[in-house]
Amino acid sequence: MKVTIKDKEYDIHFSLRVLFKYEEVCGHPFEGKRLQELYMLMHCALLALNEDYTLTFDELIDYCDEDKSVFETFQQVLSDSQKRDQSKKKEVT
Repeated sequence: MKVTIKDKEYDIHFSLRVLFKYEEVCGHPFEGKRLQELYMLMHCALLALNEDYTLTFDELIDYCDEDKSVFETFQQVLSDSQKRDQSKKKEVT
């Protein structure tokens, strides 16, 4: 999936690489208990998947205040990933 931030298009999806980047940046595993963690996960996804992504976390948050579709797209990415995982689990059983 793609997301546009400040007129630039970036890849965004959920993967093991994204979780590794989250741990590297935050110093602990992702738990998803707070909204801030979800925004940081999105920031880490952008960092992990796009060599040309240079925004700071604060710059991303400022942009998300202006354009809610960025986080909505990431929520869809997470939802799609969850559905795929659940579907795979059903296939195994």
